[in-house]
Amino acid sequence: MPDTTLTQPSSALASEMQAHMGLFTDKTFDWDAFPASRGFPDLLRAQLRYIGAGGSPKSNDPTTMKAEHFTFSLVNQPIGKFAASHAHEVVEHFFILQGVLTIGTVWGDEVVEVKLGPKDMVLNKVGRPHGFRNDGIEPVLMQITVGSGTPEAPVHVCHPKNKDLELSRRFGAPGPEKIHHFSPESTDRRHQELASQVVRYRDRTPVWDKAGFARLAYIGEGGAPAVTYRMDMIRLPRGVAVRPYVRDVEDVYFVLEGVVTVGWEQDGEIVERRLGTRDLMFNPAGRPHYFRNDGAVDAEFTMVVGSPKPETVVFEAA
Repeated sequence: MPDTTLTQPSSALASEMQAHMGLFTDKTFDWDAFPASRGFPDLLRAQLRYIGAGGSPKSNDPTTMKAEHFTFSLVNQPIGKFAASHAHEVVEHFFILQGVLTIGTVWGDEVVEVKLGPKDMVLNKVGRPHGFRNDGIEPVLMQITVGSGTPEAPVHVCHPKNKDLELSRRFGAPGPEKIHHFSPESTDRRHQELASQVVRYRDRTPVWDKAGFARLAYIGEGGAPAVTYRMDMIRLPRGVAVRPYVRDVEDVYFVLEGVVTVGWEQDGEIVERRLGTRDLMFNPAGRPHYFRNDGAVDAEFTMVVGSPKPETVVFEAA
């Protein structure tokens, strides 16, 4: 197929598609995204917004797309920094792109800590207090999705504005004896709860679709329990393409590796755009769309769908 990325004429459909793209190189990290961190250098982190504002109150950001069933942003946490323990009224997940992140889930004055590496994920339950910290040797970059288009502000449990700094860094655990290292084999209900929410990339078993791509479940059947949305990682071999399909909710492609060509259709018109690493495409409900890998290497992307229900689309090879 010809490279339509640069050659296709401008049209209403092309303009609409362009408005639903989030290109990583066009965006800027916001180092003042979280007002509760102001004045506390140990809480320093930055946010890059694609869809909605996530945990930031900056919902009027003109560079972000309007969220429907979920938000989508990246967070950069420098070495040695932490996020104070807090809880949400909705689910959210952390998907690690770079570095090693320590996450603490809070149970009174006790904490269960787990470390996540690249392509690992945790789904934070509704109401479960949690914090995160970078104990590694490089900045952590992670993708965060919150399961509401307009989430409420987080409720902090242990914050240095009213608690000791080191206590806050331990997410409220008064001493090392109150910190438990996550063991998925433990019969302790706290570890069992976390085991259902932690998804390791190394443990994913690919399911090969008849259309020629592999699906790795992260949220939904085969992964962490879906509540308001689900997510799969798609491994798209070089040369594989699918025919246009339609959903009754939005889905989002976020590229991890390689290049993915995305196409939209309307009244016989076809518009295509290419996405590179950390680029995103928001596909609205009711829009016929498809994906293809005509790059030089296999591609990998996450697909977030605005419904917790199992997949209903039957993909067909193009």
